[in-house]
Amino acid sequence: MQQLGMVTTLLELDNVAQEPTLAEVKFDWPRLLFGASILARSKKRLHREASLRIATGAMLLPTSDPVRDAAAVLFDKLSNRRSVTLAEKRGRLKPDLEARLGVALRIEDQRKQLENSILLEATGERLPVNEFQLEFWRAADQERAWLSASAPTASGKTFLVLKWLVDCIATEKIKRAVYLAPTRALVSEIEASLAEVAAQSGLDIEISSLPSAQKYAAAEKSGKRCVFVFTQERLHLLANLLHEHVDIDLVVVDEAHKIGDPQRGVILQDAIERLLRSSPNMRVTFVSPATQNPEVLLDDAPETTPTIPIDSDVATVLQNIVVAHQVPAKPLKWALKFRHNEEYLPLGTLTLASKPGSLSKRLAFIAAAIGERGGTLVYTNGAAEAEHVAELISQLLPKAKGIDQELADLSDLARKCVHRSYSLGPLVEAGVAFHYGNMPSLIRLEVERLFKTGKLKFLVCTSTLIEGVNLSCRTIVVRGPRKGKKTPMEPQDFWNLAGRAGRWGDEFQGNIICIDASDEKAWPSGVPQRTRYPIRRETDTALSKLDELTAYIERRPLGVDIDPDQVRAFEQVSAYLMTAYVRDRSLTAAPWAKRQSPGNLQQLEQVLAKATDGLDLAADVGARNPGVSLIGLQSLLTYFRAYEGSPEDLLAAPSESDDAYQRFSNMMERINENVLTVFVPKTLIPLHSLTVLQWLKGFSLPTIIRRRLEYLQRRDGEVDTASVIRSTLEMIEGTARFLAPRYFSAYVDVLNQHLRAIGRDDLIDQDLDIGVALEFGVSTVTLRSLMELGMSRIGAVALYEIVALDQLDEAACIQWVVDRRDRLDALGLPSIVIREIREKVLSRAALGEE
Repeated sequence: MQQLGMVTTLLELDNVAQEPTLAEVKFDWPRLLFGASILARSKKRLHREASLRIATGAMLLPTSDPVRDAAAVLFDKLSNRRSVTLAEKRGRLKPDLEARLGVALRIEDQRKQLENSILLEATGERLPVNEFQLEFWRAADQERAWLSASAPTASGKTFLVLKWLVDCIATEKIKRAVYLAPTRALVSEIEASLAEVAAQSGLDIEISSLPSAQKYAAAEKSGKRCVFVFTQERLHLLANLLHEHVDIDLVVVDEAHKIGDPQRGVILQDAIERLLRSSPNMRVTFVSPATQNPEVLLDDAPETTPTIPIDSDVATVLQNIVVAHQVPAKPLKWALKFRHNEEYLPLGTLTLASKPGSLSKRLAFIAAAIGERGGTLVYTNGAAEAEHVAELISQLLPKAKGIDQELADLSDLARKCVHRSYSLGPLVEAGVAFHYGNMPSLIRLEVERLFKTGKLKFLVCTSTLIEGVNLSCRTIVVRGPRKGKKTPMEPQDFWNLAGRAGRWGDEFQGNIICIDASDEKAWPSGVPQRTRYPIRRETDTALSKLDELTAYIERRPLGVDIDPDQVRAFEQVSAYLMTAYVRDRSLTAAPWAKRQSPGNLQQLEQVLAKATDGLDLAADVGARNPGVSLIGLQSLLTYFRAYEGSPEDLLAAPSESDDAYQRFSNMMERINENVLTVFVPKTLIPLHSLTVLQWLKGFSLPTIIRRRLEYLQRRDGEVDTASVIRSTLEMIEGTARFLAPRYFSAYVDVLNQHLRAIGRDDLIDQDLDIGVALEFGVSTVTLRSLMELGMSRIGAVALYEIVALDQLDEAACIQWVVDRRDRLDALGLPSIVIREIREKVLSRAALGEE
């Protein structure tokens, strides 16, 4: 088994001289396949992984046709029909396998195929599945049940959940569903994948990632089936717009272990509970990658609701760990070792093209050499490093004779829709790209698509890929992985990342190349052994430190300086607890209360009663602004009441107002002083305010970046353009799309309460929802309509620049495009934006004509 692991791993590595002892290795395939067929019956991962290793080796190594036929049967025994299909696709297995099998084997193979498939009621199609997928489908078939399903990365979780969701809609088991994803990057991906699955099933489903009261009302009125694909923050925005009147049949929570994340885990928990209050019969399905205790997520289900945990550790693809160390005194030579259980076995020697004189060059040069065939993902610890490593790799690749048109289109999009100096532009022409969370979604999705098709050979990424983005590769190269710049990556995050190597159905195996594995600075605990996420809610973590939590709540009204670490640990949870207590005047009805002792609940209620004594905020303010402290908002209300100037001075202004910049700056200062210091450093409040204003006005990224560069050049002379582009993208995401929507919305809610109290309802802008406007960076009806049709912001803004009217609804936008359908290519827009217009807008016109 050791030899088989090493020999099969070497098949995927380039520029490696194998260990001489492996040259003459021969295998007794009948014996191996017989042993594998026995191990395939086991439920233990170690046994099934060994069986999978034998099947993979038999299929990929120079073996005979009968041996490969036997390997195909073995794959079927392992519920792995997709690997059989892949083998046929790649010419490793001759077609018409069944005709070559004996009667007994043919019967067994057909039986296995039937057992390991599911019937899609909507289309009558039989879908081959693995054991996890089969277990999920059977459990999900039980009405009303809450599910919590855990399986390793690359086991087809998302694919099957989307198939199931569409099947439920097609058979009218559900009408309205919410799919919750932790990041905007995953929202964009799920929205696109769901649309594809729905189209394959011939269904017309309204799929939207915008919190739109109009879309919800239209779907409710027409009876049209709809799915909202949201982050937890967007779900709260929709609930605000609908004043809690949200009726949802099903919510799917993807990457559900994120309920334990500091800062955002409690927002997710609150979102689910908020939906449950308005939709008491709603089903919930949690999906998480390789967790230890998926059943924990079912603890808060209503008492009469059936609950089903699904804990699978099924292996569908091999992941090979290979460590790389420099050969002493030979910087061009790197010794590779294969990890088999606890042992590291000599595999061969990698030869580099150039001497790596820095850590970034080690990463880049090893990746370029070992992953020469492409499909290589390189993990870095930040956006700047990702761009730098991508640039180094691009210099080592052979010059292409011509530039592929799709790569040229992506390059054009990056230059026109971010900045002409954005380094992604020239890199993609060489077949290299980088990928991080602050990139515009249209560009990021196109990067992912072209990497999947193989046109981009190398992709340099950051931690976005362990936030659930479904992107597979052949090889991952990593050195000293971190989450952020300083925090070493947890073992379970490492294995979530490793799961991207060898995605099921795309590859037979994947390799994870760990550089300098014995360097304690890079790998403080060594290369992690396979481990699974422990699920623990952020609220439960805080409640386990009850004395610290109650001390924080007691100090919060005093306005004293609080340790930033305490703020990070307890601010969100204390805000959630205060809102729950003020709403119900008790905590005993909370879903999590049954996990706390009566004494702890009593202690917590006493502290909350004292802290919230005297609060006179409107009852719904806390629910509308999850994670924002009622105590801080009460302080803000007190400030408004004591304000001696005109109440007009306190208003948020429309982005078109001449004084909008100053008003936004004033709002940020008042929020910092009264609610919580979030716009930091305070000296950068003018920049925060300017970014928010430009974003709200619907400025394009090139315009925002150009203006920032021009200002810095006037002030400082020479500037680092790449750094300014990255910092601008980061401020848009961090301030304009995260902090400002959350705290500006709360500011406006509290101010509106004050205005009503003093009889100045006339000053309340009923048409402006600043949270929604900031989330999407739109200021006009036309821009919003284009985005509601499914266009990305950069695509919508690029199109809007040549649209004269700013009050076009969806139908009018469709008509505008239809009137110009024959000359779209002449409008001067990037090709990818034109493709998006055709896919998102003209497709709606076609449906209307039908």
